[in-house]
Amino acid sequence: MWLYALIVIIFAHSTYIDSQAIKYGSMATLLLVITFIETLIVTLYAPVLRILFPRLLSGPVRSPKGQPGSFRHRQEDEEGEAELIPPLAQTRNHYWNITIYTMDVIICGLVMYFSAPFLNPPFGLGSPFYRYGMSTVFAAAAAFRYRGGLLAALGYDLFALLGLFIHAPGAVNYTPNAVDIAGSLVDTPIVAILVAYLSNLLENYARSKRQERENARTQAALVHIGEALLQGSGDRQQLLQRSLKSIQRGRFDRLTIALIDLARDDTTARVPLHLAPMLIRQENTFTVDQLPDNSTRLIQKVLQTKQKLLTFEPIEQENRGIARLYLPLLKDEHAQLVLGAESLRMTPFNMQHEKFLTIAGTQLLVALDNIRLAEQTVRLAADAERGRIAREIHDGIAQLTYMLSLQAETCQAQAQRIIEASEEDAELLSPLAERLSKMVMISKQALWETRNYMFSLKPLMSGTTTLTQMLSNQLREFEAISDIPTQLHLEGSDDIYDEARLRSRRYAQIGTTFFRIVQEALTNAYKHAGASQLDVVIRYQPEQIEVDIRDNGRGFPLSDMRDIRQTPEAPQILSGHGIKGMRERASELGGHFTIVPQPDGGTTVRVGIPF
Repeated sequence: MWLYALIVIIFAHSTYIDSQAIKYGSMATLLLVITFIETLIVTLYAPVLRILFPRLLSGPVRSPKGQPGSFRHRQEDEEGEAELIPPLAQTRNHYWNITIYTMDVIICGLVMYFSAPFLNPPFGLGSPFYRYGMSTVFAAAAAFRYRGGLLAALGYDLFALLGLFIHAPGAVNYTPNAVDIAGSLVDTPIVAILVAYLSNLLENYARSKRQERENARTQAALVHIGEALLQGSGDRQQLLQRSLKSIQRGRFDRLTIALIDLARDDTTARVPLHLAPMLIRQENTFTVDQLPDNSTRLIQKVLQTKQKLLTFEPIEQENRGIARLYLPLLKDEHAQLVLGAESLRMTPFNMQHEKFLTIAGTQLLVALDNIRLAEQTVRLAADAERGRIAREIHDGIAQLTYMLSLQAETCQAQAQRIIEASEEDAELLSPLAERLSKMVMISKQALWETRNYMFSLKPLMSGTTTLTQMLSNQLREFEAISDIPTQLHLEGSDDIYDEARLRSRRYAQIGTTFFRIVQEALTNAYKHAGASQLDVVIRYQPEQIEVDIRDNGRGFPLSDMRDIRQTPEAPQILSGHGIKGMRERASELGGHFTIVPQPDGGTTVRVGIPF
């Protein structure tokens, strides 16, 4: 349009007389210089030059050393972040954009106003720069669509009306007519509407192409994730590590997966939320130094609110910022997995990123659930096999050992009666009686060990079994095996806990731990303490469950108690793993373990586990 104005001015110049030509030529030259400078400024931001020189006109973009081009720029192009580039300069400040386009309309309107007297009519359509000025309406409509284009057209028409009522210097007498007025005022709104319509069509087409490309990339990434999951692994750590690489694949600079440990019942505020040991991260080595690591704090915040976290933190003196998206994946109203993505970007993460992480995280959660179900199946199969072995021992070895014990005891009693009845045979039968006595003792010990192993193989807490029922059954079995009177005492009740906590995995773990510790303590009392009475106390408290195992045996010597306090990790005279094993079982669940000597003899083993 500038070249068109130049041609019109050159040919129109020859029609003027000399006095008018000097005046006409000086004004035309000034306007040509002004519009030429404006044309250069506008052209520097035109789409063609932005395509030819993207790094020159798109702002500072850092690329990794040794890599050609701009890694970040390519990545943002692939994600389709940039919209259609408008003809004029455009910044991220909305007010600056309005100022730029307003100044362009004002300059073009003034040029049209002062150049109109060169031809007839002396306003609007008569100006050689009339079509040049319409390009500002074209630019505004391309950038701001209908609203911006019509406002620019209205502003441009105001300068045409100004020339109609107040002629510019040098204008000749002119009688207005409807054709000139309509031609000067109608063209620009029509151009604005057409350009805005075409811009909308182009933008919709570009958006559909970006959506198609994004869908293709998402499908390809999900295929890689599915392949990683199909490789199969019973190790959660390996599964998460493989999945991370497939999910990231250049989309994010940092990707974090937090697998939440549901061993603690996080439905109650009494038990603090905590992360499992599995906090796995995949990072882009080129941007890791520019991304501060706040992932643990942000994951804790997401767990507390159970809501996604979407933030964008601009970086000073750069045209980009840190985009973060932390997405919790819930099951039964519990957050089981948190996916955290961070990147250096020009815009925040959008709905496409959230959708992609949701799909990928759901697939990962299903794979993790399959691992859990497989482990549960193994445990159920092991429990069933242990139950079968326990039944076999009870029906086979235990019965035979019991019969052997009865026969040995009968033979011992008969030999003792013969010795008491005949002094002559006493000397001969005394060695036999001693051997039979040892056989009775060994057979009873074998019977006790067999029954103890048989009971240890039985499943512990299954179905709706409570801790009280489990320990009550354990004490009855022990009393039948050892012939030592036992009693169970309750302080409080498990009614203080809600149904969700009693059905949680945490409660099952606590019950199993208490069963094994009580079993070890009872065995020690039977083998070493010489106790004639055992008492087990269960205390149900809001914050923890506590169990005491008391015996009236000989207790620990003072030297042994000192060694226990000073070297709790050293194995003691107790059977099995002894104190070390009981202490470790309690510590695994965050509990405490103490041995308290009784003033009147005997020992109390006290175990408390938070719940």
